Amino acid sequence: MAKCLTCNKSGFGFFEIQSGMCPACRKAAERVEASKSEEQREQDRSDQAKRNEAAKDIVITTEAWIGDVERLGIVAAEVVLGMNIFKDVLANIRDIFGGRSGVVQDTLQDAREVAFDELRQKAVVLGANMIIGVKIEYHSISTGSSVNMMLVAVTGTAIRR
Repeated sequence: MAKCLTCNKSGFGFFEIQSGMCPACRKAAERVEASKSEEQREQDRSDQAKRNEAAKDIVITTEAWIGDVERLGIVAAEVVLGMNIFKDVLANIRDIFGGRSGVVQDTLQDAREVAFDELRQKAVVLGANMIIGVKIEYHSISTGSSVNMMLVAVTGTAIRR
């Protein structure tokens, strides 16, 4: 079950949680955003640009121990990408005849890169300069119809050296 990162309520489905927020918290955030002045929005964009620049320098490693460091907390990112009907058909053809499915591999690679970027952003907010003990998980989500989705979940420990 998905959990709202703002109010910590759980019991929401994957499709009810957007940007880590339940519908009620998302509406509240939208009201706050709508009330901001253009100057505040520009400041938010500037802050985001600074975080993006700092995130580029974050080192990500699967090593679990790299000496005496300050542990700042666990960071996690999840990315769910839909596999459209054309990707599904191509994957099914590969399943029958064998071989690698470049379409599915590209989708997973894109999802993994987005998850790493999100992980770096969360580490920057904590003041980290590294993420250690990174674990990557891949899952297929079937919605019961012909739509399949791929989930990439990435977790690690944000640290400062």
